Amino acid sequence: MKSIDFKDNIVKRNKIPLLIYTPEWLQLFNNFKTKNLTKSAEKLEELINREKNCEAELREMEKRKKIVMNKILYLSNDINDNNNGAAIPKLEEAQKELLGINKRIPELLEEGETLPGLINTQNTELLKETIKRAYELINEHKSDSEKCQQEVNELRQKLGALIQKKVELDERVNKLYNFIHGMLGAADIDRFDERFMKDE
Repeated sequence: MKSIDFKDNIVKRNKIPLLIYTPEWLQLFNNFKTKNLTKSAEKLEELINREKNCEAELREMEKRKKIVMNKILYLSNDINDNNNGAAIPKLEEAQKELLGINKRIPELLEEGETLPGLINTQNTELLKETIKRAYELINEHKSDSEKCQQEVNELRQKLGALIQKKVELDERVNKLYNFIHGMLGAADIDRFDERFMKDE
C-alpha cells in the first residue's frame, strides 16, 4: 500500500485524541487489526504507561526526598547536640539515599519531558496504520456488499418467478375446479371432493 504523509502535525492540528482510548476506534478496529496496527497500538500503550509510571515515580521520589531530608536534619542534630555517634551510620545511609534521589529526579524530569513528544509521534504512526487499514476494510466491505447485492438480486428474481408460478398454479386449480363444478353441480362435487381431494 502507498505511504501516508501528513503536511504538518495533523494530530495537534485536528485535535486527534489518543486513538487507543477512542471508543469509535476501538469499535471499528478492535476485531480487524493487522499485525502492524496491533504493534503500533501496543507501542503507544507502552509509552502512555511509561509516562504514567514516570509521573508516579517522580511524585514518590519528591515525597521520599522530604522524608529523607527531615531524617538527615534530625540525625545531624542528634549527632551534634547529643554527641550520638551511633547515629552516624544512619546519617551516612540517609545521605547516600538522598544522593540517589537527587540523581533520579532529573532523569525522571527529562524522560517526562520527552514522552509527550514520543506519544504524539506514535499516535501519528498509529493514525497512518489506521488509515491504511480503514481503506483496506472499505474496499473489502464494498466488495462483500456488492456480492450480497448480487445475491439479493438473484433471490428477488427467483422469488418473482416462484410468485408467478404460484399465481399461475392457483389460477389453474380454480379453473379446473370451476370446470368440474360447473359440469356436475354442488351435490356431486361435494361427494367427489371427499373421495379425491387431498387434505392440505
